Amino acid sequence: MTKVRTCPACAGMVSAGDSFCEGCGRTLPERNRPGAGGRGGPDQVPTAPQPSLSGLGTEASGTSPEAETTVVERPGLTPADGAPTAPQVSLHGAVGPAAAGHTAVDEDTDDGAEGVADGPEPDRDDVGAQDTQILFRETAPPVPGPAAPPPAPKAVPDWPPPSVGSNPVAVDNPDLCVWCPGGVVDGYCGTCGFLQPTGRDHVEVRARRAFGVSDRGLRHKRNEDAMAIRVIEDDAPRAAGTVVAVVCDGVSSSPRSDEASRVTAETGATVLAERMRQGADPREATGTAMIRAAEAVAAIADSPSSAPACTFVSAVVDPATGAVTVGWVGDSRAYWISGGGASSASALLTRDDSWSEAMVQMGALSREEAMRSANAHALIAWMGADSGEIDAHISTVTPTGPGAVLLCSDGLWNYYPEAQDLTEAVPGAAGTPHEASRTYVSLALGAGGKDNITVVLVPVPAGRGGPRAARV
Repeated sequence: MTKVRTCPACAGMVSAGDSFCEGCGRTLPERNRPGAGGRGGPDQVPTAPQPSLSGLGTEASGTSPEAETTVVERPGLTPADGAPTAPQVSLHGAVGPAAAGHTAVDEDTDDGAEGVADGPEPDRDDVGAQDTQILFRETAPPVPGPAAPPPAPKAVPDWPPPSVGSNPVAVDNPDLCVWCPGGVVDGYCGTCGFLQPTGRDHVEVRARRAFGVSDRGLRHKRNEDAMAIRVIEDDAPRAAGTVVAVVCDGVSSSPRSDEASRVTAETGATVLAERMRQGADPREATGTAMIRAAEAVAAIADSPSSAPACTFVSAVVDPATGAVTVGWVGDSRAYWISGGGASSASALLTRDDSWSEAMVQMGALSREEAMRSANAHALIAWMGADSGEIDAHISTVTPTGPGAVLLCSDGLWNYYPEAQDLTEAVPGAAGTPHEASRTYVSLALGAGGKDNITVVLVPVPAGRGGPRAARV
């Protein structure tokens, strides 16, 4: 039986007397040559990987070649240390030391990577190996130094976060999301994306003669309603004990609508109280307050095309006479809630600046048809830099008490649009205004809470007031 002789580099067949492999040009072991070893025994073909395949670039890496391998230079042919089918040495020796796991810094010099990179620019004729060397010095991993101590583990706060007092969303850590374990940036959670609750999500105001509750509702991410109440001191020289209240509802389609409602409500109530303290007539004071409030919300606009906007409704209640002066723009409402008995019947004191109301007034649609329309709550007047010239409505009535004046946003009257509905929903509201305000908000939440809800109640005691005046 004839043994098959093969090249130890490429496993190609060779003849017994060949000195070089015809396939790869590798010098064959002397035992393959005639008379080698004193006898022409069979080839000793190892089963382990060949030195030429497992030790690419041995000279460049500084390791010694295998004893059985003799590397010869063969210009113009295959690389001296491997066959064409073996992994090739990169051009200009790029693989060399980096591939062997060494740093790219020349071991024969003290120059580091920065020294090579910052040195004089090589001639373009010599761009080969030197450019490649710099490349690998920039990209090769650095020489491992002493192991750095591991960073201290970051404390993970408890979640759900602890509540503060009776408010389950007022957290100790404002950087921790109240909905998930994420972190908060600019008011939004970086993990779940939810807007974080603020101090306006549920607000209750207790004044000496007025009470208000505002709630975010169940569908909105923030409360865009706002309210403001002022009570003039009992010993004031003018308008003693007069109650001033304002409710505003931010227009959701406008930017920063929550800021618009806050600025408008605070400005309107402040100016209105100041004018009353100065002895102004309630109607004149209401007109001035509405003008100043409109100017204030217009001033926060970036441009007319990016203008925060809101509705406005105010009330001035004179405790001495029971007279009620209301002013409004938009669809936030004022109601008279009857205290029963000889009190004036419950009634809506405002008229919405809305598409649906306009259709009803023109006789184009019945109220039921208008409210079923998709445009039912579309506003035709509001406060904002883009509102144009608006018609501020002012009306004065003097209902017979006892009873209460109720100001609210559409988050409540969407569910209880009729004055009688509001009266029957919370019997005795005038006698317990704070509890009644809370109850109205709870009823709106129970009915769906689709919008922000704000309710302000100003009670008018028994024995105050007179015959109801005509609306002006």
